[in-house]
Amino acid sequence: DYIDHGVLQRWTKGFDIEGVEGHDVVPPFEEALAKRGLPVKLTALINDTVGTLVASAYTDDAMRIGSIFGTGCNSAYYENCGSIPKLAHYNLPPDMPMAINCEYGAFDNEHLVLPRTPYDVIVDRDSPRPGQQSYEKMVAGLYLGELFRLALVDLHENKSVRVFEGQDISKLKRAYTLDSSFLSMIEEDPYENLSETHDLFVRELGITANKPELELSRRLAELIGTRAARLSACGVAAICIKMKYESCHVGADGSVFNKYPHFKARGAQALREILDWPKGKKDLVDIRAAEDGSGVGAALIAALTIKRVKEGNVVGIRNHEGMADCESP
Repeated sequence: DYIDHGVLQRWTKGFDIEGVEGHDVVPPFEEALAKRGLPVKLTALINDTVGTLVASAYTDDAMRIGSIFGTGCNSAYYENCGSIPKLAHYNLPPDMPMAINCEYGAFDNEHLVLPRTPYDVIVDRDSPRPGQQSYEKMVAGLYLGELFRLALVDLHENKSVRVFEGQDISKLKRAYTLDSSFLSMIEEDPYENLSETHDLFVRELGITANKPELELSRRLAELIGTRAARLSACGVAAICIKMKYESCHVGADGSVFNKYPHFKARGAQALREILDWPKGKKDLVDIRAAEDGSGVGAALIAALTIKRVKEGNVVGIRNHEGMADCESP
């Protein structure tokens, strides 16, 4: 209802702190600021994905979507106010753009659409919130290393495969002992004999892998990384189809997008296939880097909120007292 108000529906990304879900997070944040004597006025509560969208659109007129591909996964886009029934009582111009935070990391929590592997099932089952954020658990950086680890443990325990036979895999058996950077380093190994991957397994896991085991690990990392990139592209494609975007720019931020090898190229290829662009035509939906987009976007929204208050427009602002005295970021 307000730009300076927000009720936490549920924790994600492994967080699980009691007494927060179902409550407005602004008052305790303001209390913490006051306790430390910080001269800070909270003007807007911003989702990082919306921040990325706003920051990217500020410098690029073709920007229509903001996305986060990092520890989590999400997108935001601009919808016309006339298509948002919950805003009807504000009597806003129907063609006025409104940022929509999709939170589509929770897509298919019912497990009716996305094909899951046994490792996806385990990740979901053992998470703090089973049955939630199902899509995110298949594509986000927090979970890629765990999917890789679970698959390797399963292959080790499968006697017909005999991966790492006779080796101590106690470190590998620890949940979340690997993160997405482990897979990144495997995919970045430039040597034909995968010597860097060999050293990585020795250094991090105490496992001395032979050549077939290294090749298997490389292929497994490629499969997990490719699936993540292609599934991530599905969310962007869905927005393009809904809004009938034939071409646009997408501002993307997050560690997986910025650092995971081949993620951008794999995602672009998936968009070409899903949106069925003519062969040989340049990418019509261009996903571009928006580093620290969330922080820049939050500053922009805070500044615009203060500007609105100074102009006497306090629609959608709950606690505007004192904002007119604030300096814009």
